[in-house]
Amino acid sequence: METITLFLLILLFGYLGTGLAVRKISGRNYIPTGVEYLLLGLLLSPALYGLIAQFVPILPKFPLNNSIMEKLNPVIAGATGFLGLFWGMKFNLVALLRSNREHVRVAFYDLLLNNILIGSVTFGILYYIFGGTTILVDIIFASLSTAIMVSLPTPWVVRRLQKKFKLRGKLTDSMIAATSFSRSFSLLMFGLLFPVYHILTRPGIFLTATEFVALGFGIAIVLGILFFIFLGRETNSEKIIAGILGITLLGSGVGYYLGLSPLFLCFILGILIGNLSSIRERITNAVHGLITPLSAVTVIFAGITWVVPEDYLIWVAVLLVPLIKLISKAITHRISYAAAFDKESVFERQGSVFLLNDILVFALLVNYATVFSNSMLSFVVNATFISAIVFSISASGVTKKFLVESDEITGGVE
Repeated sequence: METITLFLLILLFGYLGTGLAVRKISGRNYIPTGVEYLLLGLLLSPALYGLIAQFVPILPKFPLNNSIMEKLNPVIAGATGFLGLFWGMKFNLVALLRSNREHVRVAFYDLLLNNILIGSVTFGILYYIFGGTTILVDIIFASLSTAIMVSLPTPWVVRRLQKKFKLRGKLTDSMIAATSFSRSFSLLMFGLLFPVYHILTRPGIFLTATEFVALGFGIAIVLGILFFIFLGRETNSEKIIAGILGITLLGSGVGYYLGLSPLFLCFILGILIGNLSSIRERITNAVHGLITPLSAVTVIFAGITWVVPEDYLIWVAVLLVPLIKLISKAITHRISYAAAFDKESVFERQGSVFLLNDILVFALLVNYATVFSNSMLSFVVNATFISAIVFSISASGVTKKFLVESDEITGGVE
């Protein structure tokens, strides 16, 4: 009990200290993305502590172990489900249908072509390293999951710069819309991997992959019906928060039990509520304050689950991931630019805007580690971490440079 208390105190003060540090380093040339909390998670990681303990044997026993981590998994599944619900409510189907077709085309290029390129190269690397010891299905799904996670874009930095410089250009709006759509489509694609994987690897499930996918959507729809029955016209903010927490925990628990992605399940639920509920704005306003701390806790937990690669080849492969991503994004968006019908909505070097990973990538990683726990987990975890860190550091400067070169930002820039 004392070790848990100690861990919680370290986590609390570490969270507050990291938040203070993030505010201090935020300035003209750097926009915090939330990845900074990963450092705190790594410092609390049993794997890192064990690595240090090999050289400093006098260190006391670490408060976290595998048993405690397993008990925390359902709690973090609930947090990822809540994030999925919130961002699902932000996915407006009417806005999608009314948007410039070029925005959707760019998003699909980023989703499909980019994932094919990164996934193919990753598959080759993993097959070379693990081909003799791991079944092919596991390699394929590790490659696909890695590609989706390291490619997950975000409009965060572009939005911040748009607000700072009061940008009204067509290209800026296009990049924000395209990255938002690509993020939502990527979340859906990631969630679909889970039922397909279970059908291929668990012969005891007497369902087809399509039926398992339909089951996931069906659960989300049932939860949506429950929401409309009990909270459809509620106006009290406290009751809304309590109801949303209850239905999200139920959805996350079902997803966790079935081996599905809680984030995906609640994302579908969020889409239903966000597009059909008359109190959508009340809900988002009521729960908005919870998103930042939940996101930070998810990033910290992802860092805690860090896995040390056992082979130097895995380290080499992990360090190649940012380069693979950089090349893939450049190729993808040059093709996207060449194929565009509305040239004012695209730019030849727009791939730089899609490099920064959304903070939701850590929620995806937590969901992945819960189900796909095999010999390739160390590669997937470290590849995701390296990609997120590298492009988080460079995001502010690279995005601002893109907006200047495309004449979205004009005049003097400090």
